[in-house]
Amino acid sequence: MSDIDPFKVFMEIQLGLPRNGPGSREATRAAFKLLPPLPSEPEILDLGAGQGAATLELLRLTDGRVTAVDIMKPFLDKLEANAEGEGVPETRLRTLCGDFEDLHLPQGVFDLIWSEGAIYNLGFEEGLAHWRPFLAPGRYAVISDCVWKTGEPSLEIRHFWDEAYPSMGTLAENAARAQRAGFEVLGTHWLTEDDWWAEYYEPMKTRIRELLPDYAGAPEALAVFKEQEEEMELFERFQDQYGYCFFVLRAL
Repeated sequence: MSDIDPFKVFMEIQLGLPRNGPGSREATRAAFKLLPPLPSEPEILDLGAGQGAATLELLRLTDGRVTAVDIMKPFLDKLEANAEGEGVPETRLRTLCGDFEDLHLPQGVFDLIWSEGAIYNLGFEEGLAHWRPFLAPGRYAVISDCVWKTGEPSLEIRHFWDEAYPSMGTLAENAARAQRAGFEVLGTHWLTEDDWWAEYYEPMKTRIRELLPDYAGAPEALAVFKEQEEEMELFERFQDQYGYCFFVLRAL
């Protein structure tokens, strides 16, 4: 094989997973429970929805409508198929393929912005400041982000995240960023070790094994597989130094 597109290989991995980042149904529910009461039929904006693991859970947790935004149309196609399989009415789910840095949506109408593992594309403070105008006054945002658990991480894992997410902060730093972006922090919830492995890393291992025979002679694809495996190995070694944390926020 030759001229393999590494991004296509990455997408083949991701489309074969139950979710597109660390998390779980239980983690989504735990963060949702930290919210004050919402309107009976809230308008919810799920940014970086992926294949919709959190989207579908929000539809189960509320009687509202979710607008799910992702830049990858194949992810949204899977979300729509999964929603149809669960009998979700079309009136309760709207998908929008686009960049969440350039949202063509009405401002001031959403009761809840939800985003799991996607705000790093903008930066935590920048993303919150950009998304806040879409919330109705005094409404809420629940955002998960990768966060340092220590102010002095090991050099190896610091180097990895300096490359992948240079503005990654500690819990206290992200809380201060949220306040500068116009939010009050109501609570936080850390993902567990199982939230990383059960529905993300273990299925990723299986998916890579499935794809290996198709790409055995393609160094571009093998490099993608190696990169994913190295990420898993780093988490196994350094999970005490970083993790994903939900921030439950109220717009001021």
